[in-house]
Order: sequence, then C-alpha cells, then structure tokens
Amino acid sequence: MTEILILRVIHILSATLWVGSAIFGSVMLMPVLGRIGPAAGPVMVGLRERGLTRFMPTVAILTILSGLRLLWILSGGFAAAYFATARGATYAASGAAAIAAFVLGIVVARPLMLRMGALAAEIGSAGEARRAAISRELAAARRTNVIVQWVVGVLLVGSVARMAVARYIG
Repeated sequence: MTEILILRVIHILSATLWVGSAIFGSVMLMPVLGRIGPAAGPVMVGLRERGLTRFMPTVAILTILSGLRLLWILSGGFAAAYFATARGATYAASGAAAIAAFVLGIVVARPLMLRMGALAAEIGSAGEARRAAISRELAAARRTNVIVQWVVGVLLVGSVARMAVARYIG
C-alpha cells in the first residue's frame, strides 16, 4: 500500500507539472513570444539556461514510469483480462496518449526549441543578410512549434481527462 501511495503522489504531481507547463507554454508563452518576434530570443535563451529542456522530459519520464508501475500493480502484471475491461482500456489509452505526447515532445519539440534558442542567440551578432534569414527560419520554427505544442497539449489534456474518470468506468 505504501508503494501505491508514493507512486500516486509522484504520478499526480509530475503529471500536474508536465501538463500545466505544456498548456502554459502553448496557450500563453509561445503566442506572446511569437508576437514579439526576434526580441523573444533572450527569453528562449533564458528558458534553456534555466533548464526547461531538461525539466519537461524529467517530469514526463517520472509521470510515465510511475504510471506504468501503477498500471502494472493495478492490472496484476499487465494481465490481458484487465485491459479487456472499460477501466483497463481507458487507463491504457490514457497512458498511450501521454507516451505519444512525450515522444512528440522529445523527437520534435525539444530539438525545435534548442534550434530556436541557438538562432535567437545568433541573431544579435549576425550581419543584416544573415539576420533576415535567421528571422525567417525563426518564424517558420515558431509556426511549427505552435502546432506541435497544441498537439502535445491536446494529447496530454485528453490523457488527464480519461485518467480522471477511468476508475468510475465499468
């Protein structure tokens, strides 16, 4: 019982940090940074220096690992019969959505943010022609980032919503 309580605290707190940060980023921060254009460069550099690119994967991994262990315990070792129930299927779908969000974040969003930070750091010392090219590349990266962040956000909110009701299903 102690293990389950500890795992639930880790799972819920890390999921709260992960989903809250993802939603804040996609709904509030990224649109503002996109609107202010190249002046957002120092903010991106500051976020990278403060460890955002390490923080998000860390809380995501804590969420996923604690969730997998909880599911292992709850399902009796990933017993197929458990996942044939509405509750088991809901937990499995929720976990799959969170893992998909994590993969998308690591494979697409994280490298994109690192690239945007590097471009933002470069723009101040670049010549006029290079600065225009960097600005275009940053604008394209921001547009892609907005889409990726929204997809991650939708996956995570859907996952949390399903997790919140899964125990009451079937």
